[in-house]
Amino acid sequence: MKQPVELIKDERMREEFSSYLSAKTTEEKSRIVKEYNERFSQLSEEEQAKETAAIMENLREVVSGVRDNLEELDGAILKKKLGEVPQAISLSYIAAQCGKSKSWLSQRLNGNTVNKKEARFTANEVKMFQDALHELGHKLLRVSLI
Repeated sequence: MKQPVELIKDERMREEFSSYLSAKTTEEKSRIVKEYNERFSQLSEEEQAKETAAIMENLREVVSGVRDNLEELDGAILKKKLGEVPQAISLSYIAAQCGKSKSWLSQRLNGNTVNKKEARFTANEVKMFQDALHELGHKLLRVSLI
């Protein structure tokens, strides 16, 4: 999982942002912002427009990377919450309840690479998986041995 600052492609911007993030005091942060603003104000309008466009492009990359990180964390959290459940129940049964194959479910639970991309659950698929687990849980609770 990459840190947001690592997603900034432009080396100068990455260094400036890193120095801002590593600043310990408000005064340090203020000084860094002031220096940047002074440098920016000395640029021509065309250079300011290019700088602004570059900042926006880098921000898009950071936001995209943060979204990927969140999806990765969601998958890790789901796997941790499940604990030993996948070993205790039939994944084929759960997958069938979701209208999917056991391999499809296994790929997402394990974060396997499929078609050069990490397989992940969408929000709807997480809900579908959760509903299938709840349904199975209710069925198990209704079983009476005596």
